[in-house]
Amino acid sequence: MHLPSRRVVGAAVLLMLGFGVAVGAAADHDETVGTAAAGRGHSANDLAAATQPRRVVVVMQAPPAAATTTAQSRPEPKAPPTKAPSASSEDSPAPASSSPDTSASGDTSSTGSGSTSGGSGSDSSSEGDTSTTGEHKPPTIKHVWIFALTGHTMDEALTPDPSPMPYLAGTLRPKGLLLAKYAAVSPGGLANLIALISGQKPTADQQAGCAAYNDVDPQTRAGCVFDKKVDTLPGQLAAAGRTWRAYVEDSDAGQPPDTCKHPAPGGPLEPVMARNPILFFHAIADTPDCAANTAGISRLVPDSADSESAPSVALVIPDACHDSQDQPCTAGALAGPGTGDLFLLQQVRPLLKSKAYKDHGMIVVTFDAAADPSKPVGTLLISSAIKGGSTDDKAHDPYSLLRTLEDSFTLDPLGEAKDAKAIEVTNASR
Repeated sequence: MHLPSRRVVGAAVLLMLGFGVAVGAAADHDETVGTAAAGRGHSANDLAAATQPRRVVVVMQAPPAAATTTAQSRPEPKAPPTKAPSASSEDSPAPASSSPDTSASGDTSSTGSGSTSGGSGSDSSSEGDTSTTGEHKPPTIKHVWIFALTGHTMDEALTPDPSPMPYLAGTLRPKGLLLAKYAAVSPGGLANLIALISGQKPTADQQAGCAAYNDVDPQTRAGCVFDKKVDTLPGQLAAAGRTWRAYVEDSDAGQPPDTCKHPAPGGPLEPVMARNPILFFHAIADTPDCAANTAGISRLVPDSADSESAPSVALVIPDACHDSQDQPCTAGALAGPGTGDLFLLQQVRPLLKSKAYKDHGMIVVTFDAAADPSKPVGTLLISSAIKGGSTDDKAHDPYSLLRTLEDSFTLDPLGEAKDAKAIEVTNASR
């Protein structure tokens, strides 16, 4: 076999090397051209994408399970205690930029003390309305003046035309609540006033007017002056930090302690004492409070000029010349209902204009006894909390009036007042 020469073999090798170089160069050229073209393609796509409107979508993702587990395993810091809201979020204060707040002008819809529907009847629901609670809510009373006339009834004063008491019938009656069936608890004016300020059942001697100033025997209940252990409305008021006063006509001439003078045991009573019930309780009569709080009629109107100087409860007792009884105090003097009407005109008219009365005051006009014990004596209550010209036909007596006063001043009921129903001052029958 003939082998090619070395020269031929070298030429073949050189030829093969040249072909490989040419093929590699061609491949490099193609890759460069492709890359440039791809670059031009991306630039065109980017430009096209830039000219299109973009939409941003935000996707809420839950935290990874591992992170959640870690957070739950850590103890959370305790928040400071906060007051629970009393109602819905509507009760919360409005922002400063919201509409003007009207809650300060009397809107009580969130507290339940008024009506949210508006109208003129919304106020009445908060004063004496017992339809929802079943309990009587006493009105706010700060001062009470009780005018005690005697010898007649409210019906005798109001029914005739013309009335024998024109000021009571024409001016005061339209302002107040008439307790048409208010009845005395026993004969005798003194006995009913004693019941009114203590809740005690009057003794036979008290019913007869107390001819002698002697102590009540606890066993037989004979006598006129109760033991010092027997509590009274004045005593309750003093213990509660409130004040009381007895304005007794004919005591103007005397000064303390003469305003509270009383007979020695067994002695007779003077006319000025005959209708003053505070003298018949040792718990009052034997203390300095009796003289300090007993004054003449001339003090009544001046004391009412200021709410601070006016007493919480005052008992106003005219003398025999002005108490309405038919028997004249002296020969030739006027007598009968007209004398009591004149007394009311002189004392009640300025009292109604006083600062004390306008500061939650109430005036009570009553007859403590009538000629006919079987007839209701009647009582008139006058106050800004009362619907004028209204009438209460329920049965009432001095014990229920005492209960009304004690409820108004948040005092415990005394004696027979415990079983008595308070008068619904703001919720009259008709």
